Amino acid sequence: MLDKYESAIKGDLNQLEHTLRTLANRPFVEIFGMDDGMLDRATELVLSGLDLKPFDHAILASILVRASRLWDAGERAISFCETDGDLQPWDAYGNPKISLRDAFDAAHLWVYGDFTLTEPRRREGFG
Repeated sequence: MLDKYESAIKGDLNQLEHTLRTLANRPFVEIFGMDDGMLDRATELVLSGLDLKPFDHAILASILVRASRLWDAGERAISFCETDGDLQPWDAYGNPKISLRDAFDAAHLWVYGDFTLTEPRRREGFG
């Protein structure tokens, strides 16, 4: 059983580059690296006491900075789909995680809990 599992993982890893290239070529998908502004924001998030894993700080900082830049460039109705409970601005019971919610709100970024873009419903007048 372990050999089968290990073989499956190796097969997936061998296809990883192809999978990422396929994703990068999809319409409306933009892959970007972290820049100094995003790294600075990640440091601010850590120092603010936001209780996240280091990789989550990096993802959150990148998304917040990118959303803010899109907003400043005139984009509206900016959304982020997040299935990872650590980065969702609500807990397992639907109660808001105030610090996360405030960070997303400041970036004018609505967070959906899945990729159907239906839940939670965007607040009236948000953004």
